[in-house]
Amino acid sequence: MKKLIFLIFLLPAILFNQKCEAQVSNSQQETARKDSVKAQLQNAQLLTTQGKFEEALKIYTGIIEKEPDNRDAVQGWFIAKMRQTSTGGEGALKLIEDLGKSYPDNTAIVFWKAFIEAESGQFDAALRDIEKLTGILQDDPLIFILKGQVLYELKRYDEAHQAFDRATLLDSKRWDVWGMKALSLAKTGRFDEAIISINKGMELAPDQPANIYNRACIYCLKGDKVNALVDLQKAISMNPSFKGNARKDEDFKSLYDDEDFKKLTL
Repeated sequence: MKKLIFLIFLLPAILFNQKCEAQVSNSQQETARKDSVKAQLQNAQLLTTQGKFEEALKIYTGIIEKEPDNRDAVQGWFIAKMRQTSTGGEGALKLIEDLGKSYPDNTAIVFWKAFIEAESGQFDAALRDIEKLTGILQDDPLIFILKGQVLYELKRYDEAHQAFDRATLLDSKRWDVWGMKALSLAKTGRFDEAIISINKGMELAPDQPANIYNRACIYCLKGDKVNALVDLQKAISMNPSFKGNARKDEDFKSLYDDEDFKKLTL
């Protein structure tokens, strides 16, 4: 397979009108605040591309101090710092860890730290950080998507499916997450459920060859050669590189000696 959430009191009319005006005012203030932060982020990004790292970092830090959940600010800070210091590999993780020491309760920093740990293959450490977030951000689909990906890499497929399932409940429009959920189901032999899940992803994004290829894998694991080859042919027609993938993919092992499979993947 291809890799990779009132009780209404009757008040005098004048009080109700005042409350409505306050809500409108608060809404306008919130919109203005968001626009201001967006403008600051865009300015910091521009400064980063110009090599003015100190100025960019100052803006990002200011946002981080005021908005502990702003992942864009933490990501921007991290990119600017990486470019400033020409850091990579383990040094990248140290940068985000050092930032976390200055802002220990910042959930956005914990999120990106977990992401960097996962990217570097430190899945157990990533999962520990993710668990810190799931109790705080219970309605954030990105937390559960990352959790599912890490659990999948740890081969804890049942738990990965539960995380992806939670993510699709929180955000049902992510075609890629329906595909991830399907892969975790297939790993536990729940092929019919996996096909239902990946079909949902294909409804949302019918032109994504990765989902078509992965459904071919699931059909093959299920023992349905006909549908497996139909999907594989369609995926290859959209992305010829899938020929080479299929020849090496363990999911197609049962078809390695099949003449129809050979013709399709040559």
